[in-house]
Amino acid sequence: MRSASRVVVSLATLITLTVGAAACGDNQEGQPAATSGSVTPTGSASTQPSPSPTPTATVIEVSVANGQVSPSPDRRVEVAQGDTVRIVITSDQPDEVHVHGYDLEEEIEAGRPTAVEFVADQPGSFEVELHEIDPGLLFTLQVR
Repeated sequence: MRSASRVVVSLATLITLTVGAAACGDNQEGQPAATSGSVTPTGSASTQPSPSPTPTATVIEVSVANGQVSPSPDRRVEVAQGDTVRIVITSDQPDEVHVHGYDLEEEIEAGRPTAVEFVADQPGSFEVELHEIDPGLLFTLQVR
C-alpha cells in the first residue's frame, strides 16, 4: 500500500508542476505564449524576413530627402473602407511615421524603406506625418 500512495503523490506532484508551468505562459518551445494584440518578434531586423505585402493592398510610396516630401504632401489618397493599405516610406533621416486616427506609429531608419500596413476600417480623413521634419505631413488618407 505504501508504494501505491507514493505513486499517487508523485502523480499529483507531476500534475501540479505541469499545470503551474502552463500557467506561467510558456509554450512547448519555451517561448512566451502569445497574448491578444500585436506581437513583436525579437531579434535583429536582418534576421527577420520582412512580411510580404498583402496581394490586394493599396500601396502608397513616399520618400523624404533633404526635408522635401515626394510626391507632394498636398495630395489626398482615397481608399475604400475595408481596404488594406500599405504605406512605404524611405527617408534620408531617422524619424517616426504616424497615421492619425488609427494611432499607428513606426520608427524609420535612414535610407531603409519602412512599411506600415493596416486595414482602413474607419471612414474619414486622416493625416499621415513624420514627427521630426517640419512640416511633417506626408499625405492625407481619405477612407470612404
